[in-house]
Amino acid sequence: MSTQLELNPSADGYVSCSTGGISWHSAVEASGITASNLPAIDAVRATSDNVADKWTQIIRTFFSFDTSGLPDGCTILSAILSLYGYDKDDDLPGNSWSLGVYSATLIGPTIITYNDFQNAGTSLLSNVIAYASWAVSGNVNQFTLNATGLAYISKTSYTIVCLRDVLYDVADELDPNNHDPVWTSYVKTHMRLHGSGTATPAYKPKLTITYDVPAPSNPSGGAYFARGAARAMSF
Repeated sequence: MSTQLELNPSADGYVSCSTGGISWHSAVEASGITASNLPAIDAVRATSDNVADKWTQIIRTFFSFDTSGLPDGCTILSAILSLYGYDKDDDLPGNSWSLGVYSATLIGPTIITYNDFQNAGTSLLSNVIAYASWAVSGNVNQFTLNATGLAYISKTSYTIVCLRDVLYDVADELDPNNHDPVWTSYVKTHMRLHGSGTATPAYKPKLTITYDVPAPSNPSGGAYFARGAARAMSF
C-alpha cells in the first residue's frame, strides 16, 4: 500500500540579480544582489531598462524540503509541488513566459541568500506552466515531477529545487545570446505565489510525495501469516 509524505519548505524565497543596463545574457549570468522570503514571493520576474534591449532584473525562486524522512528502500511513485498563486502582471508583450521546476543547490539548506542566484540548475524536473495558465488569488498551481524529478528526490537530506523561466532564462543559459525576450522600455513581468510566510497556512508551498515500501523479505524462505492465524514454514 502506498504512503504519502506532505512537506512544507524548510526554506523558500526568491533571489534577484538586480542590476542596471546590461544585456539579457549578462543578466542571466550575473551575480545575485538581493534575496527575500516575503509572504508573497515572485515566482519569476524580469524587468527591462529604459535603454533599448537592456535589462535590470531577473528573479529565481528556491525551495528546500527536508525529505530525509523517506525510507531508504522506498520506491517514489509520484511527487507534486503545489504552489498557491498570488497574482501576475505582464507589461512585456510579445513574450511567452513560463515556469518549470529545475534542479538547484543552496549554500545552506535552511536559508536562501543572494549568493544562491547562480545555484539554479538547468535539469527540468517537472511539467511547465505558462503565464496564461498561472492561477492566482490562492488557487493552486501544480508541478508534477517527471522521471528525472522523482530520481532527484533525496532520501537522506534536503531536496532543493528552483523555479525558473523556461524559454528565456534557462534557454539562454544553455544556448547563450539567442533567447532574448522582446524588450519594452522600463516595465516588468512577474508571476507571484504565496510563500511559507503567508498568513494563510493552507496556501503554504507543499511537496507531496507518494511512495511504496517493499514488503520485508523472508530469509528462511518460509511463508508467514498474521499473528493468531496458522503459520507455515518451509526450509
